Amino acid sequence: MLTKMITISTDVFAAIWADRKPGEDNEDAILRRKYDLQRQAAPDSGRDLIVQVGYHDPRFGVRLDPDFQIFRTYKGVRYTARAIQGNWILENTGQGYISLHQLNQAVRQGNENAWNVWFYIDEKGRKQPISKKRDQSKIAHRA
Repeated sequence: MLTKMITISTDVFAAIWADRKPGEDNEDAILRRKYDLQRQAAPDSGRDLIVQVGYHDPRFGVRLDPDFQIFRTYKGVRYTARAIQGNWILENTGQGYISLHQLNQAVRQGNENAWNVWFYIDEKGRKQPISKKRDQSKIAHRA
């Protein structure tokens, strides 16, 4: 099979992955469904297209699984986002953001600590701030 590499922007990449259905592990599978093309084995592009990373922030020692979901409420609206291939996909809009700060700015302009206003549900069903996922030894505390 002949393959082609294309260059796309982060928001287009995020939109493709936001449209992913179960069993679609690469862009080719997502687009084949979208354009009603026959499903076939993924092309060998030389790069790993399988979702293996949700979100990774080495500054704070955070590594989240693919599809890890976070949420917040702002002005009565609930916002949810999923970690996909190193981006946060804001489910309300389908837009992608490369950092938690950028995701938060899409919801609310101004200064606030995004780590404290976005939450997840832990393994015991409790609401926790995403800051709990950070390695506390890597956080700089102001005097």
